Amino acid sequence: MSTSNPPIHKERRNLLIDATITAIAEYGLSKLTLAKISSIAGVTAGTVNFHFDSKETLLLETLRFVSEEFDRSVAEALKNAGPDPAERLATIIDASLDPEITEHRKMAVWHAFDSESRGREDYQRIRGDLDRQNYKLILSLCDQIIRRANKQSQINARAIANAISGLTDEVWKEILFAGENYDRDDARHVCRCFLASVFPWCCPMPADADKRFASSYGPTRISVATTDDLTDIAPLFDLYRQFYQQDANIELANTYLHDRISTASSTVLIAWDGDIERKKAVGFTQLYASFCSVDASPIWILYDLFVDPSMRNRGMGKALMEQAEGIARDSGASRIDLETAIDNINAQALYEARGYQRDTDFYKYSLEL
Repeated sequence: MSTSNPPIHKERRNLLIDATITAIAEYGLSKLTLAKISSIAGVTAGTVNFHFDSKETLLLETLRFVSEEFDRSVAEALKNAGPDPAERLATIIDASLDPEITEHRKMAVWHAFDSESRGREDYQRIRGDLDRQNYKLILSLCDQIIRRANKQSQINARAIANAISGLTDEVWKEILFAGENYDRDDARHVCRCFLASVFPWCCPMPADADKRFASSYGPTRISVATTDDLTDIAPLFDLYRQFYQQDANIELANTYLHDRISTASSTVLIAWDGDIERKKAVGFTQLYASFCSVDASPIWILYDLFVDPSMRNRGMGKALMEQAEGIARDSGASRIDLETAIDNINAQALYEARGYQRDTDFYKYSLEL
C-alpha cells in the first residue's frame, strides 16, 4: 500500500517554500541554512531533506515559485484588459503592484537572487528569457501607442519602455525597504501620472494629480547631535554595535560618541520621534569627512546608520540619509561612500533606491592592528 499523500506532500513543500521566502528576507542568501529554514517552518531538517534533496534545490524552487506567481498574475490581468495598448500597458503596471505578488518578503527574494553574486546566475537561468519577453511586450505596447498617434518622430518607444521598466523596478525596491507600510495606491497613482504625462492623448491623468502627498516617512525632526544628546543617542549606538556582534558596552558607546562630537571629528544626525517636550531618539547616522585623491575633492563616508527596530518601516532611515546627503552636498563634497554587509538586502534596497551605485571594480581590504 502506498503511503504517499500528494495533497499533504504539496502542502508541506509550499510550507517550506514560504519559510524559505521568510528566511531569505531575514538572512539573505549567503547566511541561509536549512536549519534556519526548518526552524521557521516548524519542522525538522530531515523533513526539508525529504522534500528537497539540497538547499540549492529548495532555493531554486523558491525563485521559481515567486517567478511563476508574477507571470500568472500579469497574464491573468491581461486576459481582461481588452485590445487597447494603453489599457494593456496600465494593466501590466497595476499587476506589478499586486499586494500578493509584491509582498515585501517576496521582494527580498527577487532582490537577493538578482543582486547577490551566488544567485545571479540562477536568476538569469530562470528569469532571463522571461524578463526579456516582458520587456518586449512593454516595448511593443509603447510602439503601438506612438504609431497610432503618428508620433514616431517625437517620442522614442524604447526610451519610454526603459523608463517604465525602471519605474517599476524602483517601486519594487521601495516596497522592500518600506515593508508592510508601503502605500501601493500612491505608487499606482504616480505610475498612472507618468503614463498620462508621456501619452496624454490616450492615458487620462488620474484625479488629484496635483495634490502634494504628505510624506509617509520621517520622524518629527532630525537634528545634528551635540554632547547634550549623549544620553539619548548612546543606547542606540550601543545597539548598533551589538548588531555587528560586539558586546554591549554603554560606557564605551558614550565615550566614543563624546570624543567624536566634542572634537567635531564626525557629524552625527539624530532622528527624533514625538514632540519637543516628549521627544525620543529613534535613529541616527554618523558621517566622517574625508578626501578623494583621484577626484582631488572632499568626500563624506556614511559609516553608521541605525534605526530602533520598533520604529522601522516608517522611512526614518531614508529621512536620515536625505539629511546626510544635504549636508555633504552643502559642504562641496563630490560624493558619499558607504559599505554594508552583502546579505543586508534591506539596506541595499534603500541605498540603491537613492541612487547609490554598487562598486564592482575594486576590492576592499582591511588590516587588523
